[in-house]
Amino acid sequence: MPRILIVEDEVEIAEMIRFLLFKEGFQKVTLKHTYQDALDVLDDQFEMYILDINLGDGSGFTLAEKIRNQSDAPIIYVSANTADQDKLRGFKTGADDYITKPFNPMELVARIKANLVRYVGQHYNKPYEFDERRALLTVRGTKHELSGKSYLLMQFLYENQDMILSKERIYEAVWDSHFVDDNIIMVYIRKLRQLLEENPSDPKFLVTARGTGYMLKSGRNL
Repeated sequence: MPRILIVEDEVEIAEMIRFLLFKEGFQKVTLKHTYQDALDVLDDQFEMYILDINLGDGSGFTLAEKIRNQSDAPIIYVSANTADQDKLRGFKTGADDYITKPFNPMELVARIKANLVRYVGQHYNKPYEFDERRALLTVRGTKHELSGKSYLLMQFLYENQDMILSKERIYEAVWDSHFVDDNIIMVYIRKLRQLLEENPSDPKFLVTARGTGYMLKSGRNL
């Protein structure tokens, strides 16, 4: 179920949008009416952001820039600002869509659905996701917090998906040493496989390139 954040200082409009979404089956909708209140929940994960621009204590443009620093989830502006320069600025700050007030409620719902279908199709059909900023590995809907060498190893593998990485490269990147300890690498590879794989003894994603090293498959070619 997608999580949606609505940031709108006009309470009636915010409640109306939430009601429309509830009718369409979207139950995980969070409302915030100020810029500061929205900042307080930005560390939460949302699949859709619906933003007003004029929030009284801040700007939706600035909020969108902060969102884009940590997420590529769709952003839709719903604003009374109708000037072309505002629309252009909206798209420059990372918006996927821009709707002016007053708006057709069903058009808004249709655009929300279209953007969610695109985003979910790109992200949630993948076998796993790795949020480097939060050190979160999500596998089949289950989140795992990584730390220490497990995090550094996953980060290096994730940034080089679908590439065979030699043990030497891995050890240098993760352990900052040219001396390779096969046993240590194997221990941490095994830890990641226990999280990534349905059957760690028969890995599909974190595979061994015999005599060479390891490769983390993105899942696109499986």
